[in-house]
Amino acid sequence: MPHIVKAIGEMGFKSGWFDGEVVVPDEQGIPDFQALQNAFDSSRTQHIIYFVFDVPFYAGFDLRAAPLTERRELLKGLFETRSSETVHFGETFDVPANDIIASACRMGLEGVIGKRKSSTYVSRRSPDWIKLKCSQRQEFVIGGYTDPQGSRVGIGSLLLGFYDAEKKLRYAGNVGTGFSAKTLHDLKAKLSKIEAATNPFAEATGIGRNVHWVKPTLVAEVAFAEWTWDGHIRHSVFHGLRSDKKAEVIVRETPVHSTAMKPDSATLPASLRVTNPERVIDPASGFTKIDLVRYYGLVAPLMLEHLKGRLVSLVLAPDRITGQLFFQKHLEKANMPGVNQLDPALDPDHPSFLEIPIAEGILSAAQMNGIEFHTWNATKNAIGKPDRMTFDLDPGEGLEWSHMQEAAELVRVFLNELELKSFLKASGGKGLHVVVPLKRLRDWDTVKDFSEAIVVHLAKTIPQRFVAKSGPSNRRGKIFIDYLRNGFGATTVCAWSVRARSGMGVSVPLAWEELAGLTSADRWTASNIHDRLDRGNEPWSDYEAARQSILPAMKILGFKR
Repeated sequence: MPHIVKAIGEMGFKSGWFDGEVVVPDEQGIPDFQALQNAFDSSRTQHIIYFVFDVPFYAGFDLRAAPLTERRELLKGLFETRSSETVHFGETFDVPANDIIASACRMGLEGVIGKRKSSTYVSRRSPDWIKLKCSQRQEFVIGGYTDPQGSRVGIGSLLLGFYDAEKKLRYAGNVGTGFSAKTLHDLKAKLSKIEAATNPFAEATGIGRNVHWVKPTLVAEVAFAEWTWDGHIRHSVFHGLRSDKKAEVIVRETPVHSTAMKPDSATLPASLRVTNPERVIDPASGFTKIDLVRYYGLVAPLMLEHLKGRLVSLVLAPDRITGQLFFQKHLEKANMPGVNQLDPALDPDHPSFLEIPIAEGILSAAQMNGIEFHTWNATKNAIGKPDRMTFDLDPGEGLEWSHMQEAAELVRVFLNELELKSFLKASGGKGLHVVVPLKRLRDWDTVKDFSEAIVVHLAKTIPQRFVAKSGPSNRRGKIFIDYLRNGFGATTVCAWSVRARSGMGVSVPLAWEELAGLTSADRWTASNIHDRLDRGNEPWSDYEAARQSILPAMKILGFKR
């Protein structure tokens, strides 16, 4: 980029380091990532513009330990007496953060980087700097599908398109995430009825074998991150079929570039009133109550898949997570909109249990200082028969993380030998959760006793790694597999729930293939969760289809009831 080198030289700066972003703007002035790539590939970089937003070193001074606000104040002063068509100071916009994000998304940008004002400049990942990604969303015509791979059933991905001005169906990429087991089954049934012998797209898709073409009559609504240079979408997520739109009217939609349009409001509903929003919940990270409410506003759609229909308990922190915590199973006052009191007849010996069926309930609980959300292993419509079996791998003091990874894999292998399919979840704390989806066939005592038998067998077979009894002295350097989560009334932290621990870790659904690369059980926190949202619940997409009876496993283990 010789023109940038020349421009900086002509501006007369002293020796230092600038941190910024190079872009190639399109006709509307919006950064075009593929145009930037093409500029480098072709060595035609003269249209690249450099926006400077930080200065870690300048004039012999190391500024990395200075707060971001002070570094930017210095940087702004340097640019006040210098100007260039090629090098610019990245301006600050004094408006609410959510308005910035909403405006960026409306303009079609990929997202923004959020930085804590007091943050220092460090050469590593930090929760003080977070990526806030935008998603675009529109309808596409389905022109084909691929075969499923691995344990998935039905379809692998949908091939998508839109009609151009000449009424030709243009290929726009595919979507392979966002499906539930039921959706996969229903889609396969619908697509099988409209199969076609030839490619309906105007051009080749580049997809190899195992492609099935269909008549272009079905319309899918899909969210995605951005369009590529050649008209394909990236990071796509399926949201459903649209029966209210005809396929022939589907075109490529263009983001609105208008500063006159009012940006979307925050993800939080206008009716929600957050008291003491700036109260610090986690002194170690500076995480505040409004940060918590915004987090739950962000992940509520993902979390509801794990909450709906289940009895819920809350961990409350009225002061902060370092203070006294309270476990709440019942609603004493009807002051939490969206949180339901269930029929007392479910358990006549106790007050009404709680259910959170809508996003408003998650936010209401957070406003009332609810940090953690815990769920039963049964749903309200069949409270006497659990629909999952949970194994909580709880490490003792001094245990290396690699041993936790090994232990989880050993549990999985043994469950496979029992012909039980299992799913993995990071606890957000210290351990890992292994979850076995069940058909509602057995009572609580049977499921709990069988889970205990599994744990006892593992502890007897591999005593150097596992113990079957709780207590710090028993599991020093070992792992207690907590089967007590499978008793009536016991709970396990819900997927996407924050943990009331320093750092505000989050419990996240994982694919087993991710275990080897996982660095800790609290790898994701409420501050850095954004880089996980693209995957969402996709690692558990075939969870419902995997529901199974434990009777064959009981026979294999020799467990009698």
